[in-house]
Amino acid sequence: MTHKSAARLVIEPIAIAIVLALGVRAALRLYVIPSSSMAPTLVPGDHIVVTPYRFSARPLPGDVIVFRSTRKADELLIKRVIGVPGDLVETRAGRVIVSGHALPEPYLAAQAATGSISPQIIPADCYYVLGDNRADSLDSRSWGVLPRDLVVGKARMVLWSSDTGAGSREPGVVAASPSPTPDPRLPAPERSRSARLFRLIQ
Repeated sequence: MTHKSAARLVIEPIAIAIVLALGVRAALRLYVIPSSSMAPTLVPGDHIVVTPYRFSARPLPGDVIVFRSTRKADELLIKRVIGVPGDLVETRAGRVIVSGHALPEPYLAAQAATGSISPQIIPADCYYVLGDNRADSLDSRSWGVLPRDLVVGKARMVLWSSDTGAGSREPGVVAASPSPTPDPRLPAPERSRSARLFRLIQ
């Protein structure tokens, strides 16, 4: 039996740790929510974990996704997928209707708040996306469908939440809305953010 040298005993664990860290970094991305366009699901200061869609996986209805803006290449947005290719999306009396069926939306603070969406069929490789805070979100209602090649990944979890992230415009944050004006009808974020730790995004 041979004994590992002292140098090898030190170097091997470090090398393994570096490889694992690089693998995690490639699979996970972290962003900060600066505005209230996805409230109450996500609030300013939430630090979220995002994973890319791998291989043949594609966004599904209900997924909360991060994507590059259709207007500014360096801007990232976060919205919820409402319609996928082939769906007929419209509203009736403020409620979202997808292919003839009213869409259950338990994540909304106020039902029937979507406004008017003219009937439209979602093209191939495109998605119809909306913010959960319909009164304070620029989304597919204003700039149209989202091409699939702009999708960065799926938002999975609120890792932690802090007041220091609110309103941040540092590089790499998710810009949920260009106008982060709070909706007075929504509850204010908890002063203590511990309740949001490791919260799954649904």
